[in-house]
Amino acid sequence: MLGRLKKVYATDIIAVSYTGSEICNFERSEAFWIYAVDEDKVVRMQILSVYSKDMDDTIDQLKACRIDGLICRNYGPRAMSKLKAAGFSLYSFDGGARAAVNAFAAGKLQEM
Repeated sequence: MLGRLKKVYATDIIAVSYTGSEICNFERSEAFWIYAVDEDKVVRMQILSVYSKDMDDTIDQLKACRIDGLICRNYGPRAMSKLKAAGFSLYSFDGGARAAVNAFAAGKLQEM
């Protein structure tokens, strides 16, 4: 599927992994920018700090935030399997968090 998630309501909640100023691999994420995307624009954003280095804890945190999709630079095979099993749509992007969410909003990211 290319671009936007197909949902009953218009707002997508997207988490973008980052460490410092760059998008990083899922396993290295210290925090996530959480974006609410309505139609083709960002309507809200906030930061979610990861409180544990345990992958299952991080996935539980993301599920509690009702995240629909994740944008990371890359995913290890174990992470990809667990995230897909948890129901997340996964996207890859190399660059800044805002550029990643803008590409998502414009329908330019392909789901992995």
